[in-house]
Amino acid sequence: MTSQWEGGRVLADTVGGGPPAVQSWEPVSVPGRPERFVGADAVAYRLQFADPRSTQAQRTLLEFQGLYGHTRVWLNGELLGTHREYFAPARFEFEPAAENELVVECHRPEDGFGGVYETDHVRDALAVPGIWWGVHLRLRPPAFLRDLVVNPRLTDDGGAIDVAVSVDTTEPVTEPVTLSLRPEGFRGGGAMEREQVEAGPGDRITVTRTLTLREPSLWWPRNHGDQHRYVVRAKFRDHEITRTTALRSVEYSVDDGLRVNGKRVRARGVNMLPSGDLLADFEHVEEAGFTLARLHAHVAQPELYEAADEAGVLVWQDCPLSGDVRVDPDRGRTVARTLASTVDHHPSVALFGVHDDPERPFDSRLSGGRMDRLRFRRRVGTGTDARASAERIADALPADRPAFPVCGQPGTEPDAAHLYPGWTFGDADAVDWLCATVPALTRVVTEFGAGSLTEAGAEPTGLDREIHDSVVGSADPAVSQATQTRTLKRVAETLRLQGADVLAGFCLRDAGAGGGMGVLDVDGESKPAYDALATSLRPVVPVLREVPAPGGRVEARLLNDAPAEVQGTVRWTFHGSQAGDSDAGGSMSVTAPPFESVAAGEVSVPADATALELSLETGTTPVVNRYHL
Repeated sequence: MTSQWEGGRVLADTVGGGPPAVQSWEPVSVPGRPERFVGADAVAYRLQFADPRSTQAQRTLLEFQGLYGHTRVWLNGELLGTHREYFAPARFEFEPAAENELVVECHRPEDGFGGVYETDHVRDALAVPGIWWGVHLRLRPPAFLRDLVVNPRLTDDGGAIDVAVSVDTTEPVTEPVTLSLRPEGFRGGGAMEREQVEAGPGDRITVTRTLTLREPSLWWPRNHGDQHRYVVRAKFRDHEITRTTALRSVEYSVDDGLRVNGKRVRARGVNMLPSGDLLADFEHVEEAGFTLARLHAHVAQPELYEAADEAGVLVWQDCPLSGDVRVDPDRGRTVARTLASTVDHHPSVALFGVHDDPERPFDSRLSGGRMDRLRFRRRVGTGTDARASAERIADALPADRPAFPVCGQPGTEPDAAHLYPGWTFGDADAVDWLCATVPALTRVVTEFGAGSLTEAGAEPTGLDREIHDSVVGSADPAVSQATQTRTLKRVAETLRLQGADVLAGFCLRDAGAGGGMGVLDVDGESKPAYDALATSLRPVVPVLREVPAPGGRVEARLLNDAPAEVQGTVRWTFHGSQAGDSDAGGSMSVTAPPFESVAAGEVSVPADATALELSLETGTTPVVNRYHL
């Protein structure tokens, strides 16, 4: 069902009544986000098709993926059903006529759960109401498997996967469903169970079983172990459904930090925003070596979670709730439960956020001077009236993973903090004052960063030009990107030295042309900040305590976020008019325990140096970290 579709803007006075009326029907591609409908509050899509069945006994089902936002589906003038959560599959069964007209009306969400799609972080062309990811017309026999839900968990005796499979039938059934569990791509134990199904015409029977493993192979984040996964298969007659899942545990506390399978882990990465090609974006996450991807106030297509499972990248999954909106918590709990049932079998989904940036505590940029610091101190202890609803929604999320109700700036009492030294507060060096003033907010930091231009004079989506011009003082893209690079590097390394458990830069890709908050431009080409951030977030890397001026002195340290001790030599060399030709430099042998930072020497910077290079030599490829002075 990918051709012969038509679309049209829905006339406002027909929304919510009978079948929608449109201004005019125009050819469109489905799935997709037709740019001709940018800015529309409601769009309808129409398809005419013949009866697809070869026999009258076959059953016909429509399945949509990525149905945004609040949707009504009509067939031959009759309401087939409604759907509200774009990230969950929408399925409708119908009895086709000889000739059929399908109409799908998509209306922009009005309940606050459009998330980041209803903010200026996403360009309008990506938020067109419609059928984004896929639509299929499926033919099924009279009795078939409708759905398979799996819930993996560790137990005192090993591991277990709770399985629920639904059998839908229009005829009498007295037959078994076979449930099996097998390792994917490695040698290990499995399990198999049979459950007898007895059902009459029109019944939908749900079969539940627990498949157990005495010595399960666990799924680990990258750099900590292998990504062992299991395939659960349900088979009934000639029809089968599979789900791939894994066994692991995730916990977080201020005292013990982030732990996966009981072992300490530190998560380092970026926020991912809708870009039109999140899978290509995820390749950049892998290439950079990031261990965390925060899906900022949105839910991605299923393929992204599968890629994260395979790569061992932890996913911070936000609810689709962002900005200064107040929502019905009961509606929010429904959204949270639907989100959990959609993604929680993926081992990569490790942490949940609920309400992103519920308010802006400061109405303008703080320069970091004495009066601004006083304003900050007065406000930082206050909270947000969104907390009560955020906590109620968080209670509906899976209890076996950490959930953070409020993700926001100081002044909202955030559970996960958004800290922007060098952008909304002072210069990059203000990170030291922030760490000293609000140390509790530096443990889980879900946003930090700075924006930059890629075109002089641009007014990019998602970039506050007033803040940019105040920080950078230039519209030259080269100067802008150099400032972004220095800021991200300084803030990332300082927060790591502070001991942050979770750290995510904002963000991976620019939202639009001309620049933005990303370390990639809108076309996916890297800015200088991409390599700098990748280096600063490496598990093991030598860093400077601060960036010195030429002629100054500074402490070098070795950061080790790996689970094993690191031994090696940290060297420093300089570049400049004469420094590059001199013997200036030094080295120090160091041993860094797991999850510690240790002193690696005091560096004296020549007065004519323009750049400093730190390297860690351990007998393999050196880890190099460069600073422009």
